[in-house]
Amino acid sequence: MNTTGEAECAQSGDAEITVRARRLVFENTVFSAYADHIADKNGNEVPRYLSVVPKCLLAVSIAGVAVLPVRDGRVGLIRAYRHPLAKWSWEAIKGHAELGESARDAAARELLEESGFSVAADKFIDLGAIAPEGGVIEGRSRLFVGVLTGNAEKAVTPELGHGELVFYSQDEIDDLIERGEIEDASTVVLLLKHVRMLETK
Repeated sequence: MNTTGEAECAQSGDAEITVRARRLVFENTVFSAYADHIADKNGNEVPRYLSVVPKCLLAVSIAGVAVLPVRDGRVGLIRAYRHPLAKWSWEAIKGHAELGESARDAAARELLEESGFSVAADKFIDLGAIAPEGGVIEGRSRLFVGVLTGNAEKAVTPELGHGELVFYSQDEIDDLIERGEIEDASTVVLLLKHVRMLETK
């Protein structure tokens, strides 16, 4: 049962926000960052709200993909160094979409580029989308599982901050999460959805 305070909070949370002004403050090849002057219909304002806008957005605001490669029942994660956090973590394979490709195409490309494994775009299992940081980034990530049936097709030169790809059992994944070695939100959600998918088979 809602109290009056909870009802008022829910109602104010539905307030529509409008952008009164937008100023570009930074851009690179992937993102544009803006200082937005925003306001809602209740008179609340933020004069410099950070909005990060991907330069390539697919349908329903998909800006990138996260891919979980699976081989013989074990899931593959990449060792990644995250400069803003100054630490290493284990993460799903991730990347930004490019113009002219579908989310499945992006998943196939990123998997091949970062692991050397090839899976046809139509063979990926689509586990839906998430908003990795809906308060700042105007974009969603599409989540995929790619079941590997052969060996890696090419050698991979690691990208900046990328380490090895390792395949883990579910018990090992649980241990990595418990120890704080998996913190990335897209990876955690993808791992959870993968487990739920297996439970419903």
